Amino acid sequence: MLQRYLLPGIALVYALAAFFPGPGVWLRTFQVPGSESLGLGPVTAVNLLLAGLLFNTGLAVPARELLCLTRHPKLVILGLSIRVVSCCLIIALAIAGGVLFTGNTWDLILLGLILVAVMPVANSSAAWTHHSEANVGLSMWLIVISVLLSPILVPGLIGMASRFVNPAFATEYADIGHGYAGSFVMTWVIIPAALGVLVRSVLIRDAFPRMKLTIKIMTSLFLLVLNYANGAVSLPEILAGGNTSLILLVAVSASILCSLLFVAAWLVSRLCRLPRRDRLAVMYSTAMSNTGVALVLVTAILPEAATLHLVIIFYTLVQHIVAGIVDEVALMVERRRHSPVDSCTMTSQPVLNDPEGRPTTQTGSQAAMYEDASVSSKGSV
Repeated sequence: MLQRYLLPGIALVYALAAFFPGPGVWLRTFQVPGSESLGLGPVTAVNLLLAGLLFNTGLAVPARELLCLTRHPKLVILGLSIRVVSCCLIIALAIAGGVLFTGNTWDLILLGLILVAVMPVANSSAAWTHHSEANVGLSMWLIVISVLLSPILVPGLIGMASRFVNPAFATEYADIGHGYAGSFVMTWVIIPAALGVLVRSVLIRDAFPRMKLTIKIMTSLFLLVLNYANGAVSLPEILAGGNTSLILLVAVSASILCSLLFVAAWLVSRLCRLPRRDRLAVMYSTAMSNTGVALVLVTAILPEAATLHLVIIFYTLVQHIVAGIVDEVALMVERRRHSPVDSCTMTSQPVLNDPEGRPTTQTGSQAAMYEDASVSSKGSV
């Protein structure tokens, strides 16, 4: 039931975060005692929820599926190429928009859109891939590779974009490019996911079919609680600010960016003739960015850039809403494909003659009746 109504559930937790943010703020500020002595730095409840989400996602990945993809690297390379090319196209469109619109507000929105586009693949894309019963192995590989390449791709793409934007913001672009680091994602994404794959392969390989539904529900719960915690920090401030025009502009910009990325990934995947499971995995991995890392980065480097923070916050909301819509549409299409055939449809067999020699357009069941009647009459002759 929770899986079926995941999209309304996300809308509900965002509403709760806006009007009852207390528990979500506590989740983000509570620190596990003694975590710093382990060399992990401050560990919050959100970190643990994120690790649990990716651990459960790893449980959904058969090790043989990952090994199969290593024997077929073209699929992984194709998925990553779609992601990078789509991001470059979005950067070009954003820069083109910067030519038409000017001002400090638009420059900050432009920086936010570019930053979201160049971030590694979102951790939650694997959860949505799992929820849609798509190729989780491909999604996990895209997350891992995008994270491993992000120390090169993120500063490089941001530096490239900084050449075509307002020179007054060149310093901000440079600071963000130099400040990016992927160690947080490595600790709380890759390692838990790898442990999930290992636990399934070694400990619960035979029991997994019986645990599948429970794991899927837990994955959905982790996703909902994480979205509530993230929304609790920002949504109350947005509602209290009262700057409706800025909120509308940021919301429209984030929605257009996310929709374009989903559509671009769908079109390229169809052109490449990817099957449904691979196509959905590529769509989620292309359009969903790790906005959590982006938000941590900009709040540390540019704490006063409220508009920039707002872009990332809205994209976090929008990408889950659009992902939920894609999930619902994919489910409806799949149900339609597997809907039972009407028993009253016309037979595909050649048209037969009735007992009196006249051609008829009967159904398959009627044809069988005529055939039985014809045989019995011949036998009585």
